[in-house]
Amino acid sequence: MIVQQINLYQDRFREKRLWISAGQVAAALLLVIAAAAIWSFLLQSELGQAEQHKLALQADRDRLTAELSATNAEMARLLEDNRLDSEIENTARQISARRKVLNFVGANRFGSGEGFSDYLVALSRLQVDDVWLDQIRLGENFVQIRGSSLSAEQVPGYFDRFSDEAIFRGNRFDLFELSRARDSDWKVDFVIATRESLGE
Repeated sequence: MIVQQINLYQDRFREKRLWISAGQVAAALLLVIAAAAIWSFLLQSELGQAEQHKLALQADRDRLTAELSATNAEMARLLEDNRLDSEIENTARQISARRKVLNFVGANRFGSGEGFSDYLVALSRLQVDDVWLDQIRLGENFVQIRGSSLSAEQVPGYFDRFSDEAIFRGNRFDLFELSRARDSDWKVDFVIATRESLGE
């Protein structure tokens, strides 16, 4: 009979303890995979939002570009349109013509030696609402006034005030006409003149 003694207290027979078990490794791996999946989902969501923001910015850029192009085209059209220059030129001509008339009125004299600017000054003082003058003809021996009014009742009152001005006293107005044109029936036209202007 063979008897062999075995020392069971040797290190190779002792139970070995592992610091990390397979279950723990698997759980950690699952946690890493889950974290990676969540991170990937978040990144994908942010990427989608960034893409939407990019599309919105591109739409805004395209809209602003279109508006800028339209504005540039309108400015180019306005710069090419010379109607404004023509209107300015016409207005300047009218102002120049009126200045010449005023200078002529201030300097001109009738054959009697008296100027007629006093007539114009007197007419400027005879202001009645809704009555305006279109034409004034003055000569050495006659006066003719054409004008309009919004109401026919205003015209007699306007000419009644002529007696307030000394320069019109002694003038006999032999012509007095009221008319209303079809194409401008919203106003009444009038003419008043002294006898010497009747034959003209």
